[in-house]
Amino acid sequence: MKKRGLLTKLLIFLFILSLTSISTEAGDWEGQVKLKPGKENENIKFSPKKKNKFFNLDVDVQLGLGVSNTSIDVNKIDTNTTKLQSTDSKLGPNIGAIVNVDFLGFGFTTGFQYSSKGFESTGNIATNYNYLNIPLLFYLGFESDKIRIDGNFGPYFGLLLSQDKSTALAVKNFDLGLTGNLSGAYMFNKYMGVLLGCKYEYGGLNNLASTELIKKVTTSTLFFYSGIKFEL
Repeated sequence: MKKRGLLTKLLIFLFILSLTSISTEAGDWEGQVKLKPGKENENIKFSPKKKNKFFNLDVDVQLGLGVSNTSIDVNKIDTNTTKLQSTDSKLGPNIGAIVNVDFLGFGFTTGFQYSSKGFESTGNIATNYNYLNIPLLFYLGFESDKIRIDGNFGPYFGLLLSQDKSTALAVKNFDLGLTGNLSGAYMFNKYMGVLLGCKYEYGGLNNLASTELIKKVTTSTLFFYSGIKFEL
């Protein structure tokens, strides 16, 4: 009986020792063992994830200046439309809060932008059209260490906030256009960085004005901006 009890204790000791050894070896080999994929997986390729994540959300706060040109196709020339035949570009502010939703480097962009457009006519008289734009864009992003490069393109919808009451050219309350944007950011840390970019907008796909005197009105605006990028 004593021998049987001693043998039982010895077997239990050896069993515990073997478990400890297996656990240690598993820890040493953790992350080193790779399974060889079967033939059905040989053609599967995984694209690198941006910041090693499946989903990312960036918010850009932009402040910039735009150079706006207004193209006016006059139907009939009279005292009201003569000064509209030759117009100059106008400078105006641009302020925006833009959200980039990223899936593995691809996604979409939306947000809100205040844009002041218009033109200058004879006598340096400025005509202002102030819009709140909502972009709905295709997004493509790249990164390298602390550098972020973002590009997007697509349509935007503009809501007219105000226009000069004395203007000879009143435009519609809604603007449909196309926009393209390219920006770069240097990240101070993984949450925030400084932003620099440019953006082009072509507005008036829906014809901003159509009257007896005016046939068609479109806009073309180039924006330069800076700001802050937040990565969430």
